[in-house]
Amino acid sequence: MVKYKSIKLSEYFEIRKEKYITYQLIPTKSNKNNSTDNIASLINKMFIKADSLVKKEDKKLVIHTYLKASYYIHITKEEVQFFFIIPKIHSMKFRTKFKETWKYIKIKEVDKIPIDINTCSKYQLSYTQNDVLSLNVDKRNNDLLNANMAIVDILENNDVVGILYNFIPTGERENNYFKKVYKDNINKYKDGYTLKKSKSILDFGSIALKFLIEYIEDFLGSIQKEKRANREIFVCAKKDISNSTKRKANKSICKSQTLVISKSKDKKKEKDLGISLCNSFKSISEDNELTYKEIKKDIDIMRPIINNVSINKTTVEECQSFISLPGRELIEQYNMIEHNKIIDNPVPKCLQNGDMFIGLVNYKEQVYKAYFSMHKEFQNLERVMIGSKGSGKSYKMMKIAENAIGLGRGVVVIDIIEDCKLSQSIAKVTPEDKLIRIRCNNINEIQSFVYNEIPINDTMSSYEIFSNAVKRTQQLQVLIDSINDDSTKLSSRMIKFLFAAGAVVYCAKHNATLSDILDCLEYPDIRHNFIDLLNNELSDLLSKRIKKLLELDDLDTKGKIKGNKDSKVEGILDRTALLDSMSSHMELALSKSPDDNINFVDAIRENKVIVIDIPEQEFPSQMLRNIMATFFLSKVWLAKQILAAEDYQPTTELLFDEFYKCPNAQLLFEIIFAEARKYKLISTVAIHALGQLSSKCRMTLKAGGASYMLLAGADIQAYRELHTQFEKYGYDEQAFQDLETYSALCLIKNEETNYSAFVAKLPA
Repeated sequence: MVKYKSIKLSEYFEIRKEKYITYQLIPTKSNKNNSTDNIASLINKMFIKADSLVKKEDKKLVIHTYLKASYYIHITKEEVQFFFIIPKIHSMKFRTKFKETWKYIKIKEVDKIPIDINTCSKYQLSYTQNDVLSLNVDKRNNDLLNANMAIVDILENNDVVGILYNFIPTGERENNYFKKVYKDNINKYKDGYTLKKSKSILDFGSIALKFLIEYIEDFLGSIQKEKRANREIFVCAKKDISNSTKRKANKSICKSQTLVISKSKDKKKEKDLGISLCNSFKSISEDNELTYKEIKKDIDIMRPIINNVSINKTTVEECQSFISLPGRELIEQYNMIEHNKIIDNPVPKCLQNGDMFIGLVNYKEQVYKAYFSMHKEFQNLERVMIGSKGSGKSYKMMKIAENAIGLGRGVVVIDIIEDCKLSQSIAKVTPEDKLIRIRCNNINEIQSFVYNEIPINDTMSSYEIFSNAVKRTQQLQVLIDSINDDSTKLSSRMIKFLFAAGAVVYCAKHNATLSDILDCLEYPDIRHNFIDLLNNELSDLLSKRIKKLLELDDLDTKGKIKGNKDSKVEGILDRTALLDSMSSHMELALSKSPDDNINFVDAIRENKVIVIDIPEQEFPSQMLRNIMATFFLSKVWLAKQILAAEDYQPTTELLFDEFYKCPNAQLLFEIIFAEARKYKLISTVAIHALGQLSSKCRMTLKAGGASYMLLAGADIQAYRELHTQFEKYGYDEQAFQDLETYSALCLIKNEETNYSAFVAKLPA
């Protein structure tokens, strides 16, 4: 007896269903929908011929299923979301296409759409007319989504409505057949025939009458021409077709199913909501329109062709109206629309590695580190941080200083803000052997107003002594100009006497103070003592300057000195007199010996960290802070110029917060911004708004290739001054205003793209 062995059918056959993945598409305000037909075209490319669905694998027949893609819009009173369901095998193609279509979109993978459709009221939408007639298609508008969104106004808490579009890939054979059918049906339509899918009694009566008249025409022949004309007016008036229908003949078909759902605690309202949303599709009616019909049976939205839902032969162009995301107008009108406030832009490769860290940048669900350029032409350019109080400017500057210290660079910090928290924080992260602390309110650290970086000593020739004495006085002129609230400069006559006194005093007394020079100008006996201290060679070199100084002697009729002609130098004396009276710290700086002064040339050469505190409570007037800041800034600039002549030129980071509060320091920065790159002096300045800078400073920064960091909360004018650069990368005023706390809109100079714009998360 033969024994038969039973074998499972699954060993011979397998139906392999495609796996699907759901993406949430989070729009931005810069979205445009004028190329979403490309997504429909991509869906069509998923079409599989019937003979390719069955394959033999390991002696078994594997039957694959057809593919599809679905787009779902989820609307509640609290939020509006957008989802695409696509075959997992094609996920990368669709992600790329989404990014091409909506440049700054955020794509997030989710488990499923946020509702079970079979718990809702369901309505299918189908063409009223024959499929050859088109809905209204206009790439320039977003009419359908605008109309759909109006439903929000009547939603209450817990109400839900949604629209599901199921797109069915359509092959070439079916497309060709449609084009043939299109021609025949359009000709009938133009002749006045009705192409309604569901005809009324009136429609059938019209058709019957048409056939009767045609029969009579055939019988009577040509004598019925007049009757034919009358008949055409009555029953078969000539029709024209819209431009959208005309284009349908040449567009690819991508079949679609449209499903509207609604859910509410109140069943009557649930029905009203569904019908209201269905009626919003009248906004795209033209030769054809979509009408609704309720679906009572359950459906499976994961099937390639959803059961119990009619199919419309839509073109990829018609599908464009369905595949739509909100742009600025809709997002601002309906603020519950979930959207990505900040546009993600990539960090150029040249800025993904470096030594000076900017922050973390999100792009395509990945996090990148961003750095300032290391290119030899760009690595020493200025950096401008713009932000309001509390935006994190000081902390970011401290991190830049810490970064520079780690690289072995020199750092100079001039801190004029409140109690100098920035300089204190930088001092804490600086190794003791690298730190030079200058607290301008500390008697032991107060610096004499002398530019001791320019050497004068007995080993020099008389001419070198004379030359350097003049150079020191040149620096003093900048300082004395700053001793005035109205920022007016010394007159040419006062400058003449200042340079004469400076040259004589420094040549006579190498470690002279600023008080010594002022005394020389004010007191004849002291003046003559300095002149008498000059040796013969120096007296000869300084003869013209000595002669100028002697003009200050007020002589009696016998030629004896009876006093001083103060009126000739009153501008200098009046300014410096303010220092004695307004601040004990200034008074000390005027007369203190420079022997204990920090030599900025030596300190910068050794890459020291020089932290300068000018606390507001100790220097309460703007004028006092202006003098101190200008003095130290000029010493830094002088030191870098001197070091340029040496073989080794160190890189120095200069940090200055709110320098615009010091007018003369800003005048000096106009020069520094223009020339500092060649001296390896990298300025990082922090301000509240670009408008606080002089026009020359702003122009020099822009022309020189400065990088900008606009921190969250910065003045909108900061964006407006740079908007042409930011708009190239999709950022507008609203994107700038939507910055999250401790992030910055960055515009960074680099060698790949000239400038790159992106949003960086800064240390909190």
